[in-house]
Formats: sequence, C-alpha cells, structure tokens
Amino acid sequence: MHTIFARRTAVAAAALALGAAAQAQSIHLDTYTLVGTYALPIQAPGLTIQYEASAVAWNRSTNTLFIVGDGGRYIQQTSLTGVVIDAMALPLATGASRAGVEFDDPEGLAWLGGNSFVMTEERKRQVVRFDYVAGTTLARANTATVTLGTTVGNTGLEGVSVDASTNSYFLVNQAAGNGGSTQNIFQTTINFSGTGGTASNGSASTANATPLFPAANIGFNDLNDVYALSNVAGFAGAASNNLLVLTNAGGIKEVSRAGVVLSQRTVPSGTAQIEGITMDDRGYIYLVSDNGDFGASQAASSLFVYAPVPEPQSLALLLAGLGLLGAVVRQRRA
Repeated sequence: MHTIFARRTAVAAAALALGAAAQAQSIHLDTYTLVGTYALPIQAPGLTIQYEASAVAWNRSTNTLFIVGDGGRYIQQTSLTGVVIDAMALPLATGASRAGVEFDDPEGLAWLGGNSFVMTEERKRQVVRFDYVAGTTLARANTATVTLGTTVGNTGLEGVSVDASTNSYFLVNQAAGNGGSTQNIFQTTINFSGTGGTASNGSASTANATPLFPAANIGFNDLNDVYALSNVAGFAGAASNNLLVLTNAGGIKEVSRAGVVLSQRTVPSGTAQIEGITMDDRGYIYLVSDNGDFGASQAASSLFVYAPVPEPQSLALLLAGLGLLGAVVRQRRA
C-alpha cells in the first residue's frame, strides 16, 4: 500500500516538476543565447532574391523557414540555417506601381498551416493570404487581399502574427506617418473571401486601428515585427498569451497582451536592421536582417538563431522530476 502511494506521489511530483517550465509566466528572453549567424543567399538566376530580407515564418509541417524581402520579388524556403530549398516568385506590376512590383513593400509574413501564409504590404496596409507553390509565380488573382488602413509611407504594416488561441491576427504599424497614422500594435479577425474579405478592426478608410494597448508602454521608437507565443506547441499557461515585439533599436521585448514588459533581449546592431522574427516548437528564435555591416556577410541579408537556456530553478525542477521518474521505473523493475 505504501509502495503504491509512494509511486503515485512520485509520478505526481515529477509531472509537476516537468510542467513547471511550460507553465511559466515568461520565456525569459534574457536567458537566450545566440547559437548561429548565417548569410542568406541573395541571388537567383539573374535576379536578386533576398535583397533586404524583411520577414520570416516557421512552418511546422516542413520544419523550415520562409523568408520574404521587401523588394517584392521572391518568397524563399530555407533550412533552419538559411540553406535555400526553393522559391516562389512575386511578379512585376502590370500597371502603375510605386516600385514596379505587384506586391509593394512586403514586410510581414506568417504561416497559417499547410502551404498557406499571409503577408503584409506595408504602405498599402494590406494583408494578403496566399498558398506557397514552389517554382511558380504568385498572381494577385490567386490571393485574397484585405485592406486594414489608408495608404501611408514607409511607416505602415511592418509585421504580422497569427494568434492560434483566438484564430485572429496581431499586426504592427511601424511608426507615425502621413494621414494621421500612428505607431500601433493591434489585433483583428480577418474573414478572407474570394480575392478579398473583411476585418473586425481596420478597413480601407481606417487611419488607425484600435490598439491592443498603448505602444508607448514598451518604449520603442519603431516596431519591426510581432510574434504570438500562442503558436508554440510546447508553451502553456501565462507565457503562451505573451507577444514578442521586435525593433531594430531596442531588440526584442516579451510583453503581455496588456502591454506589460516581462523580459527583453538585445540583438546585433549596426546600419542594418533586424526586420523579422519567428519561433519554432523548441522555443528557438529566428531573426532576419536586411543588408548591412554585420552578420555572416556584409553584402547579404542575415539569419540569426537564438536558443533558450533553462534558468537554474527550472533546470533544478526538471532534473528533480526526471530523478523521481527514474526512481519509479527502478521500483517497478524491482
């Protein structure tokens, strides 16, 4: 009887210990360490493919990264170390266009599942839903495009993340710009339908969507991307509700949905800018930068990989839990 009770107690204690890290209030960005820096290839046959990488998304189905450059010419699939796997072209414009491309200034990218993604067009403040098909060219007619704000300058929709817990989206408006637009982090549902759709927070006539919280709470002069931790399968508890907010000047900050800063991490700085952020189910963070004076190559965009390092108390709980589980196994074998 005592043996059965002891075993059940040990299993319960082990489960609590093993789950402690996953139930944390924060992912503690200050414990993350840089484990890899890789130059992203910038050349396809005769074309610049990753000039100024601006966004990155991790695909759980393929365990690969997808990267878009703000030149609006390609979306590229790479390994977790930046090795090119394949690419999908973005077309040149058929009519009037500021930069001569159909998808003007792509700055945000998020994976929806399967081969489906959304990307943002910064200046037009549009969200574009599309299916990635390697070796083809993405036509506007094969996408669904929803406008979330009036057209602005180079200060519009800089990043996007899916919120897996509510089937909605988080977006960042980079900074104050023309037309009365302001720096903003906001949440919206989007109903994509045919080649268009509607949103619950934003439209073609909206100067500023209703913010999730005052952007001044987190103290960044510019916002480059956002990532919802609800997308990470291994996270639970309060941490899974948090957001990672990226800026070039201030690094990464983990914030609650009320705008409370919970942890932060500096990132490489220089004339280049860190433009995009994503995370995989191991909790590894992937950042992409545009061209500049740091990274694996001064001529290319770069990929930076950060790995989580367990805090001493979390590691102690984990080891204690594993020790209890081992004791239970030994007792059963006896």
